[in-house]
Amino acid sequence: MTDLSELDMGFEVVEGFSRPNWKAIYEFVKARVPKIDLTASWNCITNQWLAELAGDLGGRAGIYRSHNFYALSDLDPQTVRTLLTYAEFVEATVRSYLREAAWSGYHGKHVLLVFSDPDDYYSYISYFGRDGKNILSGGVFIRQGYAHIALPYTNSFSVHHVLVHELTHNLLCHLPLPLWLNEGLAVMTEALVGQQRFMVTRELAERHRNHWNETNLQAFWAGTTFNVPGDDSELSYSLGSILVHLLAEKGPAFGEFVKAADWHDGGQDASVNFLDQGLEEAVGGFLGPGNWRPQRKAIKELLQTVNGQSSVYSSSSLTPCIRLMGQPARSQAFMKGSSAPSITPWVSLVWVPVRKSLTMR
Repeated sequence: MTDLSELDMGFEVVEGFSRPNWKAIYEFVKARVPKIDLTASWNCITNQWLAELAGDLGGRAGIYRSHNFYALSDLDPQTVRTLLTYAEFVEATVRSYLREAAWSGYHGKHVLLVFSDPDDYYSYISYFGRDGKNILSGGVFIRQGYAHIALPYTNSFSVHHVLVHELTHNLLCHLPLPLWLNEGLAVMTEALVGQQRFMVTRELAERHRNHWNETNLQAFWAGTTFNVPGDDSELSYSLGSILVHLLAEKGPAFGEFVKAADWHDGGQDASVNFLDQGLEEAVGGFLGPGNWRPQRKAIKELLQTVNGQSSVYSSSSLTPCIRLMGQPARSQAFMKGSSAPSITPWVSLVWVPVRKSLTMR
């Protein structure tokens, strides 16, 4: 393996945790490490980074490894190892669902940071939020620098739920997806892994139809409604998952749509080219008649109003994942486990139709 002894990680302690200078690290790797050594080198770098974080976290914090993951945690070893086994299962399951759309060609393992204390979790992720502020969350995918997932451990059920969602973001981080599609896919994979029925109640459908109009739907296409507390955020996640379920009816064509969708136009061109319909048609089938078409100019103007871009996935990132190493850096402008069950790609296993003309519970 390439000698990394001259690599300066450039650690700076912010909010109690060591933050590497990923830009300098990337430049060093780019200049010094041949392609054949990239995976081993990034794993070595990751170990150095996690060792620093373990020292910051203190107590019984340790580094754990599996085939595809590193985990840093101060939880008891058996809990962490059980979580890693589940992470391997989820990674294989989500990858089998996303198929060709799933991130590949990267170097190094995925990273999980699992905190026993919520205060430590929020201190860690505050570095990546707008103005150091954070909304309450059960976990985040962070794409700045070395892409990784951070989450507080509450109980196994909650953590498993969060892990599916954030790993989906992790495996889609190379694509320039509009936020509604990325979040919709993450919610859909949660349902697939949890074998949950997808339902839209009449009450929820009515809330959507009362909430959305031709103006605020442009903010939904832009992704700026997802971090607005209250109905905006709740109904944005809901509408994203509804649209994914509706569009997934197209079968394999939906996979091509996902690979081609671009945040600049909310995914409109890809929908027309691969699904033979504009997104306004899908929305209209649920919300009813209206001018629902994504407007590139409106999306651009809305995104220009967003200040202090965040690197936590819920608002994505300007910074591409450094492990792409030569792959196209396509990011939205805002950051040997168990075998997987058989899942038909791009098709929900079981769900209640959400079109307005069909019966809902």
